[in-house]
Amino acid sequence: MLGVAIATAAAGLPASSTAAESETPMVNLVAEADCGPGSQPETGVQGQMPKADRDSGRNKLGYWCNLIKLGGYQGEGAAWVNPSYDTCAYMATAFLGTLGKRSQGTQVIDVSDPRNPRLSTNLTSPAMFTSPWESLKANEKRGLLAGVSGGGALGALFFDVYDISQDCARPRILNGVNGTNLTMPANVLGHEGEWAPDGNTYYASGLVGGSFSAIDVSDPTKPRMVFTGLAGIPANHGFSLSADGNRLYMTRAAPPGVDIFDVSAIQSRVPAPTITQIGSVSWSDGLFTQHTIPMTYQGKPYLVAVDEFNNGGVRFIDISDERNPKVTHQLKLGINAPEHAAERIEDTAGNGFFGYEAHYCSVDRADEPRKLACGWFQSGVRVFDIRDLSQVKEIAYYNPPAQSDNKSKLRGSEHAYGVGASIGGGVTGANLTADWCSSPPRFVGSDQLWVTCQDNGFLALQLTNGAQG
Repeated sequence: MLGVAIATAAAGLPASSTAAESETPMVNLVAEADCGPGSQPETGVQGQMPKADRDSGRNKLGYWCNLIKLGGYQGEGAAWVNPSYDTCAYMATAFLGTLGKRSQGTQVIDVSDPRNPRLSTNLTSPAMFTSPWESLKANEKRGLLAGVSGGGALGALFFDVYDISQDCARPRILNGVNGTNLTMPANVLGHEGEWAPDGNTYYASGLVGGSFSAIDVSDPTKPRMVFTGLAGIPANHGFSLSADGNRLYMTRAAPPGVDIFDVSAIQSRVPAPTITQIGSVSWSDGLFTQHTIPMTYQGKPYLVAVDEFNNGGVRFIDISDERNPKVTHQLKLGINAPEHAAERIEDTAGNGFFGYEAHYCSVDRADEPRKLACGWFQSGVRVFDIRDLSQVKEIAYYNPPAQSDNKSKLRGSEHAYGVGASIGGGVTGANLTADWCSSPPRFVGSDQLWVTCQDNGFLALQLTNGAQG
C-alpha cells in the first residue's frame, strides 16, 4: 500500500526545435498518510475505491484520513471547475441537466459558517447559465469572478465578469447590457480560462486548434478583446501566468506537456500584440495535461503540471532556464502504478469517462510551498507534504461518499448528466460508484480546505492529527 513518486530529468529544447521528451523515469517510494484518530482509511491500494466496496455499498460511506468534513452544500451537483473566494464558493452546473434542474446556472454558496454552507443566489448570465466549463476563476487582487461560455457546441461568444469584492455572496454583474444579465459577446470557442495576477487581463483557451484569446478587463464594465490567435498546436488546455503577467505556461492535450510563451506585449498593452514561444517540454506517459501552477522550490522557479488521463499524475518542472524546462519529479497515487492496471479497469467500469486521474491542484503558498492539495477523479481530495520533492509524503485525504442512490437529484453534476457520464458509462450514464473531485482545493486559514466535488457539491474540510502543521 505505497504511493509512487517518479523523479525524472528532461531535456527541453528551444521553441524553434521539437520539444524534448522526458527520459526514462527513476522510481522512488512515497510514504502513505499515517491516519490518526477519527479516520476511516481506505481499504485497498492508495487512492482506490475497490470494486468489492462498490458492490457491497461500503463506497457510500467514503474514506478519510486526517481530513474531516465540517460542512457542505450538495445542491444538485456541480460542473468541472468551481472556485472559492473569501467566505464564498461558486458552483457551476451541467448544462445538459438544465431541463430537470430546480436551481439554474452557477450557484453562489455562502460559507461564512463552514459548518453550515448555504445557497445565497444564482448567476444566470449567458456563460454562467450555459456552463463556464473549466474557465470559472476568481481574481484575488481585484475581487473579480469571470468565465466564458464553454464546452461542446456551447463554447462560443460569451464572457461574464462579476464584482465579488464588496459582497462575495451577492456577486454583481459588471458587463451586462443596459443593466441586464445579457453580456456582450467576447470570446470564441471557450474552454479554459485564467486571470493575469493583477486582474487586468482574462485569458481563455479554446476547444480546438490552439485557439487563444486575451480580454482587457482593466475596466470590467467594458471588457475588450486585445488578442486572439493560436497558442499551442494542435490542442492547448489549461494554463497559468507568472506573477508579473509576462509569461504564460500553457499545457498541451496531446502530446502531453507544457509550452512557455512570452505574453509581455499583451500585459503591457502593445498595439496589435504578438506572443512568442520560448520553451517547451513533453513526456510519453500521461495524456491531456490539464493545468499549471507557478511556484518556487529551493529558490528556483518551478511549475506544477497535472495530467488528466493515462495515469500521468502530477509533475514538477524546473523552469529556471525557460528555453530548457526540465521535469524533476512526478507524483502518482498507488492505484496509478502499472501493476494495478487490471484493478483500475475493473473498479471504474461504468463510472464514466475518467478513471483514477488527477485534475486540478493548488499549493498552500506560491513561494516554497509546504503542501499540495489535488482533486482526483474517483480518489477524492489528496494532500501532500512537498517541502522535499525527493521525499513527497501524503498526509491526508478525503474521498466523499458515493452518490449512486441520488443520481436523479444531481442534474447539475457533469458526472451524473454531462458528456463524461455517457462516455464510458453506457446508455444509462455513469453509475456514480465514486465521485469526481475535479475542482482545485483551496487552503483556507491554517487547517481548512474548501473544495467542490461533482456529486457531493461544495465541501468544507478540516485537516486534523497534525496534518495542518
